[in-house]
This record gives sequence, structure tokens and C-alpha cells, in this order.
Amino acid sequence: MSDDIVARDVVVRQGAARSITADSIVVRQGGVALAQAGQLAISQGGVGLASTETLEVTAGGVGAVLASDVELTQSAAQIVIARQSVEIDQGAAALVVASEARVRDSAIGVVITSRFEGDNNRVLFGPRAALAFGAGVGIVMLVGRAIFRRR
Repeated sequence: MSDDIVARDVVVRQGAARSITADSIVVRQGGVALAQAGQLAISQGGVGLASTETLEVTAGGVGAVLASDVELTQSAAQIVIARQSVEIDQGAAALVVASEARVRDSAIGVVITSRFEGDNNRVLFGPRAALAFGAGVGIVMLVGRAIFRRR
């Protein structure tokens, strides 16, 4: 595992790095804990935390990303925040926040967007489930507050 890498263009093949800062990063069958790049492309690999202009992931995983444009193909992500667009094709995401999202054949936990286009998707938190979840959390917090005030 490489430590901190700072370069113009970086290619990681069947390896890992703790931190990479570059104009362009390509990861093939490898991983990066922290990536900062203009362009980041991942194939059969993953990134823990990424800050980039464009992110393309094929058959990989992402912990959290802040980008302008994100494209996930047969990939999974926990948190995706995009200033412009997110495209997910046969993937999964826990939280997506973007100006526009295009999603096909995927599972999504929560989507916050001004424009959504989708086909054959499974949304895990619909309006009723979100309301029930919020009510449950509110009740638990209310009971917890009452218990701790008595002490």
C-alpha cells in the first residue's frame, strides 16, 4: 500500500493507496482511501472518500463522493453529492443529492434532486416509509429526553 501520492496523472492497478491528489486518477482492481482529482475513473475497485469534478465507477464501490458529475455502472455508493448530475445504471446508493439524477434498474435509499428520471428502480424510503421513520425517531428522542431529565 502506497502512502500519500501527489502527481499529475496516477494509475493504480491491483494496488492500494492511502491518499492521492492528481489531475487524473485511474483505478483498476485497486482502492484508494482518499482521492482528490479533476477526473477519477474506477473499474473493479473502490474509493473511500473522493472529491472530484467527474467520477466514473464500473463494478466498484464508493464510500462518499463530492463531485460535479457522477456515473455509477453496476456499482454501489453510500453518499453521492453532485453539483450537476448523477447517473446510476444497475447500481445502488444510500443517499443521492444532485441537481438532476438519471437512474435505471437500481436501488436507492434517499434521493434529493430537482429533476429525477428513472426506470425500473426500487426506492427504499418512499413518502410513507420516510414519515414512519421520522415519527419513530421523534418518539425515541422524546422518550430519551424524558428519561435523562429525570436523572
